[in-house]
Amino acid sequence: MFRNLLVVLMMLAPGLTVAGTIDDIARLEQGKGEDTAQVQTPAVTPVTKPAAPTAPVWFHLQDGRSIDVRQWQIVHFVRSDCPYCHRFNPVLKAVAGQAGIKVFVYSFDGAGDAVFPDVAPVNDGILKDFFAELPQATPTDFIVNTQSLVTIPLSQGEMSEEALKQRLDESFTLAVRLGVL
Repeated sequence: MFRNLLVVLMMLAPGLTVAGTIDDIARLEQGKGEDTAQVQTPAVTPVTKPAAPTAPVWFHLQDGRSIDVRQWQIVHFVRSDCPYCHRFNPVLKAVAGQAGIKVFVYSFDGAGDAVFPDVAPVNDGILKDFFAELPQATPTDFIVNTQSLVTIPLSQGEMSEEALKQRLDESFTLAVRLGVL
């Protein structure tokens, strides 16, 4: 058991991503669907009301606890020609939708697919941040706390809906134990 905990903690150490990666994710998310040639920065920033806080999105753990997943995101790595990704992507999208967790997709070849057409290309910094201790395989998934930048490996390879839900439960339970919520 100690060995398993040590392995998980070793996996977490390189998973503490730098702010640049999360900033990249936030910038790309905001730009989705915009034509960058037509986007202009206004000369004066309009005064707006602060956004109302959103209601909690509860993920219910098997041990009876619930956690608010609004500040968590699944970071998903794919290749457009990966047959495992093509079979797993609909499963991931369905489970993430049921759990209320956003999915951000990086592609090793810069292309998406029918399920995740909007992707960001992988670069050396992303590889260093996410794959320091793991093989670069697809599909690979992590859960990332967008506030604390804590990154926990979620899965590698294709899996069933039930197996993915179990891994989400285990990963969030680990986050609770480590106090990184």
